[in-house]
Amino acid sequence: MFILMTTIFVLLIVARTFFFLIQVEGWSMSPTYLPGDRLLALRYFPRRWLSRGRIVVWKLPSGLPMSSMANTMRTQLYIKRVVGLPGDEVIAPVVKLPEAGEAAEQMVDGQELRTWHIPAGHCFVKGDSPGFDSTMFGPLPLHALKGIILIRLPRRMKTVEEPYFVDSISPPQKES
Repeated sequence: MFILMTTIFVLLIVARTFFFLIQVEGWSMSPTYLPGDRLLALRYFPRRWLSRGRIVVWKLPSGLPMSSMANTMRTQLYIKRVVGLPGDEVIAPVVKLPEAGEAAEQMVDGQELRTWHIPAGHCFVKGDSPGFDSTMFGPLPLHALKGIILIRLPRRMKTVEEPYFVDSISPPQKES
């Protein structure tokens, strides 16, 4: 029994060290991920696993010109897709940072394009839908990456809060 408990304890420590769970809160990765989706992420990964199309978890690094951003945005984890690696050029619409209270739909100005040159030690991340990504602040340092998404976990079953009734009466038939 002691060996079983020790094994379970060690496995839990290893799992908590290498893996973590994330719950999607916004729409910027839709239709791939929707709010409420739960994702399993790998905390430590070989750099060769980082490729275009890979979905990563990252945290806003200090030192970016984001004076208008709230401190909560600096501590929040983000989920985005890698679209550029060191040495790549990425062409993306110019996006301005939102002012306080400004809606996300007002941030995109699709008329002007900018070419980003991705330097060594950086990547370019972008959401599948408009949102907070590299189009606003430029290439993201690789040290800001906190993990890579492995899988989406099944949704939890929701409980029914109010009783519901199934109407057994068939819909009226059309007369011919």
